[in-house]
Amino acid sequence: MTYGILGGGPSGLAMAMFLREPAEIVEREAHPGGTASTFETGGYTFDYGPHIMFSRNKAVLDFMVASLGENVHQCRRKNRISFRGRLVKYPFENDLGSLPVEDTFACLRDFLMNPDGARYPDPANLEEWLLARFGRGICERYLFPYNEKVWNIPVSDLSMLWADRIPSPDPEDVLRSALGIETEGYLHQLHYHYPLRGGYQSISEAWATRCDVTFNYEVRRIERLANGGWRISDGAAPREYDRLVSTIPVHELVNLVDIEVPDEVRRAISGLIVNPLIVVSLGVSGSDEEKMTAVYFPEREFLVNRISFPATFSPHNAPLGTYSIQAEITCRPDAEIWSAHDGEAVEHVVDGLLSRGLIPSRNSVSLSHVARRKYAYVVYDVGYERRAQLVRDWFSQQRIELVGRFSYFEYVNVDGAVERALDVAGRLNGAAVRLEGMEVLA
Repeated sequence: MTYGILGGGPSGLAMAMFLREPAEIVEREAHPGGTASTFETGGYTFDYGPHIMFSRNKAVLDFMVASLGENVHQCRRKNRISFRGRLVKYPFENDLGSLPVEDTFACLRDFLMNPDGARYPDPANLEEWLLARFGRGICERYLFPYNEKVWNIPVSDLSMLWADRIPSPDPEDVLRSALGIETEGYLHQLHYHYPLRGGYQSISEAWATRCDVTFNYEVRRIERLANGGWRISDGAAPREYDRLVSTIPVHELVNLVDIEVPDEVRRAISGLIVNPLIVVSLGVSGSDEEKMTAVYFPEREFLVNRISFPATFSPHNAPLGTYSIQAEITCRPDAEIWSAHDGEAVEHVVDGLLSRGLIPSRNSVSLSHVARRKYAYVVYDVGYERRAQLVRDWFSQQRIELVGRFSYFEYVNVDGAVERALDVAGRLNGAAVRLEGMEVLA
């Protein structure tokens, strides 16, 4: 059995490491990493959207950290939420005492005396689940506007699948926070790791040394062979395999295969929503005294949903005497900002940061860079699970296994991509893959 793996991001690399049979990766770019890759400009190191390492799965986290050897840096999370001209500690419900007193009262009242808990005993969507767990005060001030800004659909259209990713608030912690007693939420994210040098792509670079990877190979056609295997081609150098593993966005994959795709599968794929991302990276002169990890923005008038601070992740991500900020704008493909020129995006970000006191002056911004990612945020809308499973099952029946955020179509970070690769590789191998004791350094 031979495997052809389409795409050299973390999912494709993990599959190649975990499969027992020979596997070859073909990657369109000249480097590994996919969405989790890195670029350098003007002495700064940026990822194409922020990535850090944390996980509830200790074995997966240990595997990722071990991949870096000595090239690893550990930080403590310092996330904030922009709210009414102040920065509130993240998660929102763990810092109610920092809100204006009227907001503190409304959030605490609706959390403790929550009629929506009885109204939605069996929630049908994320809106009902959030109301039942957090109360209307917290939902209307933060959870609803932030989620609608990120996913670009009404929160009532978001799937219950998101509920698995949001810890239910501890009532005692919420009460403590309202009284000004410091608490911590989301403890699995409290500390995180990041490569000391080379950005997040360093993880993929380390994994690629253990894999057979052909770079600069863009798959343009996928043909079924008479023996049930597959031939792929970039237009010049065809390759043949018994089975394929694809990390190519499923919206593109369906147009590359030369076999007849049932209408119901095509409809299911067209119904899968993925939002693009504009990433505005800034170099800033001066010293970053706060050393925050990220700031979230529920405000509708500011298109940015989150900023992060890459030089906090690693001190080598910015030249001496400077720091860096990376702003993310998620939007629909038909949004005005998506087609705006780069200068407009930079101006909007800088104006928003200035008005919130997050940069000292316009002149302090010494570098700007804009990157656009067509595929960024997989949206779990109501009905997503049925559509995605239909697509996965059909491709698997064709001997094409889907893995990765945009192919298997799930909103996961790299730790989740590793977990999915473990699951798929274990099924294909006929035996579970164990990370313990696996060598991860070349």
